[in-house]
Amino acid sequence: MLKQKSVWAMLATLLVMILLAGCSSSKSPEETLQDALKKSSQMTSYSMKGSLQLSDLKLPASAADGDNTSMVSSMLSTAEISWTGGYRKDPMLAEVNLQIATKGDLAMTITVPIIMNDQKLWVKVPNIPMLGLPAEIVGKYIEVDLKKLAEQQGEQMPKLDIGTTQKLVNDVSAIVFKHIDEDTYLKDVSAKDAGIASDGVQKVVQTHVTKDQVEPLIKTVVNDIAPEVIDLLSKNEEYRKLLKIEQSDLDQAKKNLSESKDGEISKNLEEFKKGVQTLDILSNIGIDGKGYVSYSDAKITFAGQDAGQSASGSVKVVQELTDINGDVKLSGEPKAEEVLTEDQLNQLGLPGLSGNSM
Repeated sequence: MLKQKSVWAMLATLLVMILLAGCSSSKSPEETLQDALKKSSQMTSYSMKGSLQLSDLKLPASAADGDNTSMVSSMLSTAEISWTGGYRKDPMLAEVNLQIATKGDLAMTITVPIIMNDQKLWVKVPNIPMLGLPAEIVGKYIEVDLKKLAEQQGEQMPKLDIGTTQKLVNDVSAIVFKHIDEDTYLKDVSAKDAGIASDGVQKVVQTHVTKDQVEPLIKTVVNDIAPEVIDLLSKNEEYRKLLKIEQSDLDQAKKNLSESKDGEISKNLEEFKKGVQTLDILSNIGIDGKGYVSYSDAKITFAGQDAGQSASGSVKVVQELTDINGDVKLSGEPKAEEVLTEDQLNQLGLPGLSGNSM
């Protein structure tokens, strides 16, 4: 089992992930995509915008909480999460302005600015009347000292290295492409056919996975892809440090894989097929004229049931990068008077937000 991360460590990881989700025509879709991923590891700055939207969401409801579940489902069905921001490699600074908007009877819009450098993370507390947040913290940036957080957890400060992260993505992608059937999962499409309005996108590689394709894909992952990824991490200390994974974790994972039996995998897949009626995953990767991945989207549509309870809906994520390697405008780190440190929060009688205070 991997070590459990704190909420703030997870937030930092998610932010990095959001920042990353920052060829000739004769090449195959696989080659085009691999070349673009390698090229993207050279990005030193970019602006970004993106969104996540849920549609037609229906959650399972029990007799005890049916009304509450219905209300939550209704809110989420109309919710849209969007973000803008930018990234600069040297000196490292990343900014994301996260916006959450809901419609209907409980219509509201919440904006949460997030800023991160290689040492600290700042999250601005929004004004949400229904939560009754103390006036002293509303509109202030809560500061999280990443180095202190790591020390409190008995770990070393992780290096927030976008370049190394992209190298890892490249290496894992190479393993994946080595084993999957390109003709089944990948194809070249035009930006128009993919529904991409961005003028900067010159090439598009589309991936498509349906319910019927899950079984062979899972078996390929378990039998071929996962063992090679484990070996890759075992041979690369830099990657292990980046992911905060110990060699003992990898050894245990490899043992679990070797002990897994085809019968067990087939049983789990049968349960999946019975419980999932519909699953469709469609993703487009857009590549600009210089060979960088400048656009990505993914739409997941699902419907299923478990123990007589049904759930269905769709989720779509879109992200676009601009000003790649250009002069990106960033607002910069928050001013001292805008920040509340953990010590200041304790002085206000509020619980700490990191480390042993969680």
